[in-house]
Amino acid sequence: MSFTVIDVQPDTPEWEQERRNSVGASELAAAMHLSPYATPLDVWKHKQGIDRPFDELLSFIGHESEHIIEKWVHQFSGLDVALRPAFMARSVEFPFIHASFDRVSEDPFTTFQFKTAHHYTGHKWDDGIPTDIRVQVQGEMLVAGTRRAAVVVWIGGREFRLFWEDRDDRFIHEHLIPAARDMWSRVLAGDPPPPSTIAEVNAISTVDRPVELSDLAFETFERITVLNSDIRAQEEERDALKVAFAQYVGSADTLTRHGRKVGTWKQQKGRVGFDREGFTLEHPQLAAKYTRTGEPFRVLRATKQKEQSK
Repeated sequence: MSFTVIDVQPDTPEWEQERRNSVGASELAAAMHLSPYATPLDVWKHKQGIDRPFDELLSFIGHESEHIIEKWVHQFSGLDVALRPAFMARSVEFPFIHASFDRVSEDPFTTFQFKTAHHYTGHKWDDGIPTDIRVQVQGEMLVAGTRRAAVVVWIGGREFRLFWEDRDDRFIHEHLIPAARDMWSRVLAGDPPPPSTIAEVNAISTVDRPVELSDLAFETFERITVLNSDIRAQEEERDALKVAFAQYVGSADTLTRHGRKVGTWKQQKGRVGFDREGFTLEHPQLAAKYTRTGEPFRVLRATKQKEQSK
């Protein structure tokens, strides 16, 4: 057998700890920058015990949906198959990779992955299994030692689709395993992956030290400053054009061209604001009690010419 069964109950502290002890098949897409929902740093943080808030309701819906999907497989899919309950397994050859199978069947041994999708996102399955799910299933086949896997999605509470995914050994050995190995090496070394989003960049605590820029890094720095200048220039140009346009339009709120309505420019009510300064002066204790500081963020500024010689 290519895997060892991990005998833990889902959504328990023991189950969570086992998930921290290796990279899960459902985390592989994130580790490979192929997930729209998570990043490599998210995976790394999970292994370090830093988790996003656990949504008990979402977990409940996911588990309960599996029973309905299983019944659909038996009654409507056309498959003559007996399904066994889900379990967690860890690869023997690659112990830094594990998988949690939703269901499995015997003769031949086959893994089943059950998914749900909102009817607004059901179109993502029109061309087949989405990329992040395909990566997950390839990881499950690696752990299970199988050549084919089934994926069933329940869309919008009323439509079911069954897909078959064949094992891709080239993808597994050239991309999936190296990505999982690199992630696990970082976990063991306490070395976080580089940031993948602006939010992750803003979360980096800065230290008072210089860093020498390479040619490419300096070009990137200059390009960012140029784009910032372009944005400011475009905003100034937009505002100037609005003034000129308003001088022509006057108080009219409907815009036409050759008698056809092309737009509107209506006055709206002002936004309701809060006089924080005044409230703080009159109620300093209440203001201090309910004042919250936002998450820190990094600001990139170019040094002025006269400061560069200092």
